[in-house]
Amino acid sequence: MKRTISDLSFERVGSLRLRRGRDGRALEYTYQLSEVVKLNRHAAGPFCDFELVEATRVAGVYVLIVDDEPKYVGECESLESRFGPQGYGHVSARNCHIDGQATNCKINTAVLLAAQDQDRVGVWFLPAAADRKSIESRLIRGLTPPWNGRTAPASGLRIRPIPVLETRAPGGPGDPFVVALRGILAAAERSAQRNVRVRAGDLHRLVGGYPGASHRMPHCCRVMRGAMADADVVIESPPKGAGANLVIEYSLPRRPVRTT
Repeated sequence: MKRTISDLSFERVGSLRLRRGRDGRALEYTYQLSEVVKLNRHAAGPFCDFELVEATRVAGVYVLIVDDEPKYVGECESLESRFGPQGYGHVSARNCHIDGQATNCKINTAVLLAAQDQDRVGVWFLPAAADRKSIESRLIRGLTPPWNGRTAPASGLRIRPIPVLETRAPGGPGDPFVVALRGILAAAERSAQRNVRVRAGDLHRLVGGYPGASHRMPHCCRVMRGAMADADVVIESPPKGAGANLVIEYSLPRRPVRTT
């Protein structure tokens, strides 16, 4: 199957296949590294393992497409290596260091978040050896794919300013965690989703300051729990109740939160 992208003919290689548990959900993991280790901006994860079974050892330019939208453009010496366990397909603890593979961390997380939204990540490829870098640059300039930016993709949703929603959260309307959470929920509503899962680590990265020594993870978790309505569910809770792996599924559309 072929597809024209910016006047260039790409061939579909296949979809990324994530490692999944018995319940069908993608298996994810994070790393708890020493506080003395300096981390790159995408080190918080969560990460997953995946493979591109159809990949070959050919140099060229690839485009990751989700829901018919180009999300990322890159070039490689070997497509097989790029999406294998030494590339995007697995994130090691060393990749998370400040001098590690930050792009591997970012793309791996983006793939996982897309899978959590039940989206397939398709890989399209253009064989090109000598001029692959110039082709990559031209495509990035023309397409401005969102995953090519410096910011970690906290979710598959695009956040825009929205009206204030009622909340029990301890922060006021201007609290950055409240604002960011409202943005995620409202964007999901605009996409006609019936629910959306929010992970505390992803929300905190969206606000900033995490990972880092001065993070506000307990407050972030209080905001998430405080915004819950009767139909919302805690999917995963850290042992102490507050932590990056707190995951809450919020039902949509949002209704006024019951107050006591």
